[in-house]
Amino acid sequence: MKRHFENLTERAGRAVKHWWLMMLAGILCFAAGIAVFVFPLESYVALSILAGILMILVGAAQLIVAATSTNYLTMRGYVLVGGIIDLLLGFLLCIYPAVSMAFLPVMLGIWMMYHSFMIIAFGGDLETFRVKGSAWTVLGGVLLLLLSMIVLVNPFGAGIAVVVVLAGVGLLLFGFLLCWMSMILRDLHKNYEREYPR
Repeated sequence: MKRHFENLTERAGRAVKHWWLMMLAGILCFAAGIAVFVFPLESYVALSILAGILMILVGAAQLIVAATSTNYLTMRGYVLVGGIIDLLLGFLLCIYPAVSMAFLPVMLGIWMMYHSFMIIAFGGDLETFRVKGSAWTVLGGVLLLLLSMIVLVNPFGAGIAVVVVLAGVGLLLFGFLLCWMSMILRDLHKNYEREYPR
């Protein structure tokens, strides 16, 4: 058992290639959240396409980071599954925008909810390996979970304005969390490179 934990600890400290892709995805989500508030009237029409493009970019970033990294924290099954789901939902939103607009509140709520679980799990992994920032990561995941539940409680009765505001807040929070997580992965990468120089 001790040897198994030592192996996990060693894998958790390995290099994280392409951590900057998560930062880029976070910046794009944050920018999209700002755009939703700057252009509120056009937002609902554009939100389905915008959400689809963001889901594709976030999913691709997750898959690339997971596939090219030897770090335990980025190779978890939930990262890979989340990336695949993001790609599928993103393509669905882009290919069928009319249907997407009808079900956009539900799709955004579910998207935010499963990402909140991923972020909470990531924070739990950070705590297991005593990495700084675990509590803030879990707190951010819980806030995103609460926001997704608010969206899903009455997705069609809340009104377009409420959906747009909640989507904007969700995108801002999710973008911030992606940037936060990428900085943690960057620090792990730097520590690994420092301890094991090429």
